[in-house]
Amino acid sequence: MTPGPAPQDAGFDAVIIGGGAAGVLVAIRLLMQGGQAMRIAIVEPDALLARGVAYSTDGPEHLLNVIASRMSAIAEEPDHFVQFLVRDRQETDAAALADTFAPRRDYGRYLRHTLDSLPAREALMHLRDRAVDVERDDDGHIVHLASGSQLRTAHVVLAIGNAPRPLPAHLLHDGVRFAEAWDYDAVRGIAPDADVCILGSGLSMVDAALSLAQAGHRGHIRVLSRHGLVPLPHARPGPQHGDGADDLLPLGVRARWRRLRQRIDGAVAAGEPWQWSFDRLRHHGEALWRSLDDGERRRFLRHAVRYWDIHRHRIAPQVAAMLERMQASGQLDVVAGRLRSITADPEGGSCVHHRPRHGERDHMLHADWIVNATGVEINIDLRPGELLQALRERGLILPGPQGIGIATTGIGHAIDRRGHPDPRLLVLGAMRIGDLWESIAIPELREQAQQIAGFILGK
Repeated sequence: MTPGPAPQDAGFDAVIIGGGAAGVLVAIRLLMQGGQAMRIAIVEPDALLARGVAYSTDGPEHLLNVIASRMSAIAEEPDHFVQFLVRDRQETDAAALADTFAPRRDYGRYLRHTLDSLPAREALMHLRDRAVDVERDDDGHIVHLASGSQLRTAHVVLAIGNAPRPLPAHLLHDGVRFAEAWDYDAVRGIAPDADVCILGSGLSMVDAALSLAQAGHRGHIRVLSRHGLVPLPHARPGPQHGDGADDLLPLGVRARWRRLRQRIDGAVAAGEPWQWSFDRLRHHGEALWRSLDDGERRRFLRHAVRYWDIHRHRIAPQVAAMLERMQASGQLDVVAGRLRSITADPEGGSCVHHRPRHGERDHMLHADWIVNATGVEINIDLRPGELLQALRERGLILPGPQGIGIATTGIGHAIDRRGHPDPRLLVLGAMRIGDLWESIAIPELREQAQQIAGFILGK
């Protein structure tokens, strides 16, 4: 499975576009179930598979947001990742490891190890290239690569993962010092005494703040976001099943929040952490989303999504403690406000102009560096790169509900502009958010990967 260029006019049973966690999970299931009779290609420019955005960091400070016992790549073997950690660290206490938040770099290594350990691994070809277009033909699809090569395949799997939401160009001036939160080396390379403004307060902000802290940053760090809300910490592990969602499904967004608060208040009064109530909704995310009509979905995206995110997508307790220490020391401030513009400071650096939440006048703060942590781009028409635009122009894909992600049906068949599902063009992961909402965590990815692999193999 040595990375290499594409053979000319190669033919495959499946071409997976994207070699992050989602793409690797599909490859694992295909090789486990189909064996060496399969011809599979992963198109991924990175030399290492299973990195993507989430697992490309080498920093020990960047931890998984879920305990190890819930991160198995293989649903039938719940302790699969834990056993990898036991062997990797030469430890004997698997029970202790099961409740830890492992470094994300270890998870990327785990996925690569799982893939490389399969007896049928030679059936997989890793092509270090970029897919720039896909067209239908009589037998399936032709995938066009940036190098000019073409891959003929019976099935295409879009596993393209997340992409950062770019800042509008008009907000930036020529001299701004700017870094993306996911460019970990660039963030660590910021001068230790520089004043930094991080735009956005979600999980990407957490990564950037941890990178700065790990590098010994001494300067002031200000976080600017519309709501000023940061991800909340996990509690001790608790039961994953229990509360159903039947009483929530008929309700609109406001009524759901009231009912959920009542449920949480009752659980807390009984001695449970509030986090357990959210964990018990874990398996009902798709049903909760799909039961909302278009108007209620718009209401959720406009008013409630940020509150949902900080409660649902939580961080390791030790990471939350680090952020609290940075705030207590005065090094880190979180400001609630709307970004208005970024202009050059005559004395050097940038002036970040913002309107405080509930305020009536613009304020300004100074920053030597700007870090973009505004999250992921979920609108396919705004997402950078040629591939999705090419698929749109050919009419092979459409935006998903509320204009986010790719419109899909069933196990992930892309819907074309005629409204027809394509049985040979499949989507999983981040681009199914419009249809499923909960579609980026490992439990969802491994289930989608298993379903897609079973379909391709005719099982």
